[in-house]
Amino acid sequence: MKAGFLRWANSIHAHLLALALVVILTLTAFSLTLLLYFIPPERVPLSVYEIARIVHGQPLLRDAPVVHEARQAAAPPASSDPAERLIAALLARRLALPAADVRIRLDPGDRERIGQFVQEMQLYGPDGVADPFIMGTFTAAIRQPDGQWRMIMREARGARSLWRLLGQYAFLVGIVLVIPLSLWFSARLTRPIRAFAAAAERMGAGREEQPIPLDGPSEIRLAAQSINEMQLRIAGYVRERTSVVGAIAHDLRTPLSRLHFHLAAAPAPVRTAAEEEIRQMEALIGTTLDFVDNESRPRLLEPLDLGMLVEGLADDFADIGHDVSIEAMESITIAGDMILLKRLFTNLIDNAIKYGARARIAVRREDDMALVEIADDGPGMTPQDMARAFEPFYRGEPSRNRSTGGVGLGLSIVQSAAGAHGGHVRLISRPAGGLLAQVALPMTRSA
Repeated sequence: MKAGFLRWANSIHAHLLALALVVILTLTAFSLTLLLYFIPPERVPLSVYEIARIVHGQPLLRDAPVVHEARQAAAPPASSDPAERLIAALLARRLALPAADVRIRLDPGDRERIGQFVQEMQLYGPDGVADPFIMGTFTAAIRQPDGQWRMIMREARGARSLWRLLGQYAFLVGIVLVIPLSLWFSARLTRPIRAFAAAAERMGAGREEQPIPLDGPSEIRLAAQSINEMQLRIAGYVRERTSVVGAIAHDLRTPLSRLHFHLAAAPAPVRTAAEEEIRQMEALIGTTLDFVDNESRPRLLEPLDLGMLVEGLADDFADIGHDVSIEAMESITIAGDMILLKRLFTNLIDNAIKYGARARIAVRREDDMALVEIADDGPGMTPQDMARAFEPFYRGEPSRNRSTGGVGLGLSIVQSAAGAHGGHVRLISRPAGGLLAQVALPMTRSA
């Protein structure tokens, strides 16, 4: 029971629920703070008599409303509003002051009640008990003996003030508080998902990777653990396959050596034909062992100059009489496996010579990738052959038949070597004829 609850508590659902609760609590706390400390009191009616007592500093029967006082030398402008003039006259009478020494400013809601004020004065005025009340915000200005004006202000929240304040400030504060919190939660949730997806993509590309860290919510941990176990099983299958192929290829060398010995006394025509078959079998065995070594050998990535490596291979081919030329060359440093890259470009240059008589090489950079292009003048490949060219032991016919060499593993080795460096290989038919092999390798790669 406890283990199940802990697993749920670390799930994405629980994290999102916690985020929602935190958002609700934050907005609720802000709203309560706004109501308790920043919102002015409700609209409390104040009669002219109560205003006079406030001016005199006398207590009221109920809690006195919040008022603010100030003094100023300049006289406030006289009002032309009938309601304000009527209330100012009543307040001056209560304070026993001349009407010119008292001035009132009302909010629009109270000014619209001029009819009610007039009726009350007509009914109660002759008896001296008329006492109209003010609901909203007002400012009373009373001239003092020293000539200054005493300002008494009462602010009362209107019917829509709360929503106005919430609309103006709650949303802004919610944005400021909730969005950073949401981003933090989202980053915490998506970081293991992104690591999981990147590791799965690298594994799908055939590159051996370290196990995915078991981090994040329980669902991601469970998926990462399943991927790690699957990766171990796949790696075991690959090792078993390559070991079997390598063992068979290695063991075939012994009977081939015996065949060489037995053919020494055979007639010349028989010996020539048999030696040609043995040579092809030895080429098949050598290529197969290279393929096995390429799949099973640990990668040793080190900084190297890609241009110098390709140029050295081109010189080696040219030294033995092949038509290989460098058309463009840039010095580009990458992190790579020297043996694997030599095998990659050797296979491509050798293919260009076999099927196109010559090889033209260009090394350049494009964005953050290093491009090596090897072009030939051969018959090219059909779209059907290009689609399967990188499959192990696939040999296109009739242009790439047994008489021209090749056992169908050269391009598989090329693709595997490029993938091990985080790159890729493309075969492109040239409009003028021939084939262009383009190898793209990242210029920066973490070892």
